[in-house]
Amino acid sequence: MVRIAFLNNMHSSAIWEQAAKTIKEIAFQRFGQRDYAELRERCQNGDIDLLITDMTQETPALQELSDAVRLVTHRVALSPLLGGDFSTVSEAEAETVRAYFAVVSKENYVNGLKYLAAKAGASCEVEAPKPVRTNGIYHPEAGETFESADDYFAWRNVHFSEKNERTPIGLICYYGQIAEQNIADVDAVITALEEENLLSICVFCDSINPAKESLEAMYPWYSIFKNLPEKPLAILNMLTGRLLANAEHGAVLQEINAPVLHLIRNYLLTPEEWLEDPQGLSAMSLVHSLVQPEIFGVIEPTIFAAIKESYDIQTAFREFVPIPERIGFLVNRLKRWIALRKMENAEKRVTFVLHNNPCKGVEATVGMAVGMDTFESLARVLKAMKTEGYDVGDAPEPGKEILDMILSRKAIAEFRWTTVDEIVRKGGHLHLMDETEYREFFDTLDDAVKGKMLRDWEDFPGEGMVFEVEGKPHLVITGLQFGKIKIMAQPKRGCYGAKCNGEVCRILHDPELSPPHHWLATYRFIQKTSDAVIHFGTEGALEFLPGKRAALSARCFSEISIGDLPNFYPYIMDVPGEGVIAKRRGRAVIIDHLTPAYRPAEISDDLRKLESLLEEFQRADLAKDLNRKEKLKAAMLPILIKLKFLPKEASMAEVEAQTAFASRQIELIKRSLAPEGMHVFGQTPSAEKTAQMLATTLMHTADGLPKLEEIARFNPEPTGEDYDDAVQVISELLSEEASGLPSSCAEEYPKLKSWCLDLAGRIGETEREIKQLLRALDGEYIEAGLSGSLTRGKTEALPTGRNFFTTDIQALPTKSAWEVGKTLADKLLQKYHQDEDVFPESIGMSLWSTDAFKSDGEMLSQILYLMGAEPVWESSGRVREVRAISLENLQIEIAGETVTRPRVDVTIETSGILRDMVPNFMQLLDKAVVMLSKLDEPADRNFIKKHTDEQIAELRSDVSNELSESEMQRLAMFRVFSSAPGTYGIGVGLALDASAWETDADLAEAYINWGGYAYGESSSHFGMKAHKLLASQLKRMNVSYMKQSSAEYDVLDCGCYASFQGGMAAATRALSGKAPKIYWGDSNTPDNTDIRDFKEEISRSVRAKLLNERWIENQKEHGFQGAQSVASRVNNLFKWSATSRQVEKWVFDSVAETYIQDKENLEWLRETNPYALEELTRRLLEANARELWQADADLLQDIQDAALEIEGDMEEEMGEVKEEYQGGKIDVLTAKDVEKWKYDWKL
Repeated sequence: MVRIAFLNNMHSSAIWEQAAKTIKEIAFQRFGQRDYAELRERCQNGDIDLLITDMTQETPALQELSDAVRLVTHRVALSPLLGGDFSTVSEAEAETVRAYFAVVSKENYVNGLKYLAAKAGASCEVEAPKPVRTNGIYHPEAGETFESADDYFAWRNVHFSEKNERTPIGLICYYGQIAEQNIADVDAVITALEEENLLSICVFCDSINPAKESLEAMYPWYSIFKNLPEKPLAILNMLTGRLLANAEHGAVLQEINAPVLHLIRNYLLTPEEWLEDPQGLSAMSLVHSLVQPEIFGVIEPTIFAAIKESYDIQTAFREFVPIPERIGFLVNRLKRWIALRKMENAEKRVTFVLHNNPCKGVEATVGMAVGMDTFESLARVLKAMKTEGYDVGDAPEPGKEILDMILSRKAIAEFRWTTVDEIVRKGGHLHLMDETEYREFFDTLDDAVKGKMLRDWEDFPGEGMVFEVEGKPHLVITGLQFGKIKIMAQPKRGCYGAKCNGEVCRILHDPELSPPHHWLATYRFIQKTSDAVIHFGTEGALEFLPGKRAALSARCFSEISIGDLPNFYPYIMDVPGEGVIAKRRGRAVIIDHLTPAYRPAEISDDLRKLESLLEEFQRADLAKDLNRKEKLKAAMLPILIKLKFLPKEASMAEVEAQTAFASRQIELIKRSLAPEGMHVFGQTPSAEKTAQMLATTLMHTADGLPKLEEIARFNPEPTGEDYDDAVQVISELLSEEASGLPSSCAEEYPKLKSWCLDLAGRIGETEREIKQLLRALDGEYIEAGLSGSLTRGKTEALPTGRNFFTTDIQALPTKSAWEVGKTLADKLLQKYHQDEDVFPESIGMSLWSTDAFKSDGEMLSQILYLMGAEPVWESSGRVREVRAISLENLQIEIAGETVTRPRVDVTIETSGILRDMVPNFMQLLDKAVVMLSKLDEPADRNFIKKHTDEQIAELRSDVSNELSESEMQRLAMFRVFSSAPGTYGIGVGLALDASAWETDADLAEAYINWGGYAYGESSSHFGMKAHKLLASQLKRMNVSYMKQSSAEYDVLDCGCYASFQGGMAAATRALSGKAPKIYWGDSNTPDNTDIRDFKEEISRSVRAKLLNERWIENQKEHGFQGAQSVASRVNNLFKWSATSRQVEKWVFDSVAETYIQDKENLEWLRETNPYALEELTRRLLEANARELWQADADLLQDIQDAALEIEGDMEEEMGEVKEEYQGGKIDVLTAKDVEKWKYDWKL
């Protein structure tokens, strides 16, 4: 008897065992990845006669077992990628073997094993491999498969005697499942469809073979679906990985024009295990089950199957079992999609959900959206819908009128300046939901969900948005209705009441808090009264509710909220992380939209004059012309004082010390990008803005394209500013004649004009954004497109109007990102050494998904290089491993001398989005720390090892009775932290928004309780509560660091920067009593990477935007939302002042002078968005009250006067209200004041 072993790579077919059992001449055993020890022993003992493997040269397992398996006499590689010296058979024989096993077929597998047994000496009768049909149509009741649709329908006509017309639904599954009869999950889906009178056409096929001669041959499902008498109205895709060979083949999906709903299997867990698993899918499964299919525009990712408990680890065979509840949920959603396809537009009920940020003021932020003018965009969409026959009633055409109606009726949630009785009195409610109606829905929820809701919010009506009618409580659902269109503001997700403080901000107390009853009631109302929902603009709260990161269950609140409604989401093209979270957790179909045009920030006349004087001063200094220098200092002094580079009382003696800083600031401002207003959905940018977009894109120049300064020299009427001159040249190139340019431009740069015309053409397709949204509302397929930022040169992200996807996370970091990361690491160390004359031991970094999706892993690379590790790239470009860089190779230049540096310890706090979308980053970093902690190196050369050893000592004194030595060692090596699974954010921002803090200790407790969950390479280390470990790491920290991932968003654009990086600094101060350095990284200019002090960065930001006249004028063009932007930046400035304690007096002074003392700006804010003005004045007064700013008496009085005036306006607007409201009052309530606020970790 020939003893045959099969060394299995990953997943494999049951056919191996089924075939082997029929052959008496062999003894067959399969060895999976977790059974290497036995295989090694059997090889060494001579217990195996013949070894087969489907592994490749790069498979780590084969490398590990290489010596042992080569002891086997007869060896066969099924993959031609395994080196020729592995197989002991000839290449011709190897090809014959591969022919037997190329396609799953019991008959061919039997003969293939016999063929091999014969080679090893057995006497077997062997037949040649037979051709196998690997595609066709399958139905569980047929007992056979069908080669053509005609054969299938002929069978159906006999078997079913169908009289009613059924809606055709296409399904795609693997041939292998059919061959091995592992089809319980497929059968369950088909049965569920047919029970709903849907016609299933289940096409099975083999893996994609790009060598086939036609698309029809490559994709049998395409050939069948496109030739049906009625094309399927939807497709259910059960394939894992790539649906198509490449993006160019997307035309096949566009031709069929049916939405492709994506069905997911969990290959590792049983249904019961999956239900309890916080991840939903493993990190490895994310790539094949989500990332790759998303490239082709699949939507609605739904788990429908898991594995049976009898899963055999050794054989790696997985028997699939269906998850009936999920399949039923999917079919209900599918029916809604079909209804959209069949309904007349006039009958469709569509609800628009507008976003707001309660923490920055519900009233002030209604309709907020990143980079998009919400209300003008909404008006354009409604106008287009009216043209297409939708019933939009008497919806006003100007967007501002929609906004005015929302605010005048108070069709929003209660907040500081809005009470429930006011909402009802003014007609802002669409519906009052009583307990009976609510319970009809609530009682259908999973028991675990109901239990959590009752624990968090108690019984109906809970807290918030409650109005009594005849003594009975009702939940108030707000919004406007025009015909069959509703416009609603998203309800509050984690707070209640007409106030904002530490008591009502319940989510601050508990990041895993369920949404309140009012949230569920609102979304249930939307489900019942709508055929589709449109979440309008970037970004809302639905997709960030508690639940799994992917493959959601009926216990996940995003899933409960959206129910069976198709969800469409106009989304800005350059925020991919949050957008894809919306796809995976909110079932969103993205319709991406263009960003605003960005251009380098303009400097003021005073800055321009100062720049000229500084250049003269530098020349005089080089020439040692002391007299000239003194005259120039005298000329610069008043300008430096006016621009706040020097205090009012400064003297001539202080001028020279400020010249270098002022010069650098001006250069940084000119390199900063500022938006030219906001994008209007579906509106093509003007010719000027198009030219600006091209010029800005060229700042990240591509191969063969000139730099801006080279283009600028062709402007016949130069302005002296390279950017403006380049824009003029590009404008001419885009014109038909380009007569204003010298002919030498086209001759010197022949590629430039074609590049400009191509990109401008794709920008010009922006008008299709609305058309694509309307196509989605018709239940059609929306093609996929890569997300990305034009300011980073990612032109593949055009045209817009697509369902965007992200880059391949396994191919990160790229090699170019690695080089940038190394440079940034060196510059950070050089800066710290310059500041402190030593290297830092520990650096804290905030790592977000933007590092992956915008800068290709530059910050990941920076962290690895600081630690003294590097990525290992496979030949495919993917990165799965890291390796140590030897100490002698960690060299750096300090003060002109090359020295060897130590390994620096890095503690990483990641965003929840990175945790869920780029888990491989966390795994690579954890691998690096574990590897480097174990090196036998001196403590002063390896700070990672030093701190790990210190941590182990701490644990021994604390928990040695509870944990083993190996467990303590593992805990001591954690450096990667994030929020708890299913939660997002860091808590510090909420505390600051709600004024729910007094000291750094309060902020530290928020930071560590929210962010103190450790994540390691193993799934068993996914989100371990590790508050003490994080606190220990932060106590050692020397630097709090963050890097800007793209130039369009800076330190004041988002409060998350202050919450994460600033919160880390505040926590460190509270824990250690020492203030860490706060550094900011910038790689937006490819040849000019930079590490800056926080003070320098905040100065650059406020001068480039918040205090910049052009930026202010651009905000004014967008009225209410422009004022939102101003107030938001001031709010973020306040947050930075609280967390960093480094916002200087002149910054707040300048803000107050610009927006309060400048009467034109003050009146603009008051007229367009008084709520934003109230927020702005309140934050300035709070900063002064908390001694974060010492305002001069006259300036403080002006702010107080403005605050009183605007509060009077709003009280008058409210009228008489019965309920209590907070208004502009600041209530400081911390954990010690609120009974329900119970943090696990206390300082």
